[in-house]
Amino acid sequence: MMAIFGAILPRFAILVGWWNDQASWSAAFGSDVLLLGGFLFFPWTTLIYAFVQPNGLDVLNIVFLALAFLLDLGTWGVGFFAGREQVSGYRGT
Repeated sequence: MMAIFGAILPRFAILVGWWNDQASWSAAFGSDVLLLGGFLFFPWTTLIYAFVQPNGLDVLNIVFLALAFLLDLGTWGVGFFAGREQVSGYRGT
């Protein structure tokens, strides 16, 4: 349940934010393709970048971006490790 909530929450926030103010989202990312890629593959990083970009990227904002990126990578890693036992050729140590 938490994994589903964690996967849906940032995408929902991105959609709501984009729906309410499309101009600022376009200004932050410069390209709809970049925004769509972030929405699909790195939603937490995309969401945090949209929040910190108008203030500039100082050290604290970069720390938040790095944490969001690690959260996104962790989401991808959990999916990999959860499915590894279902692969017939996998042999754990």
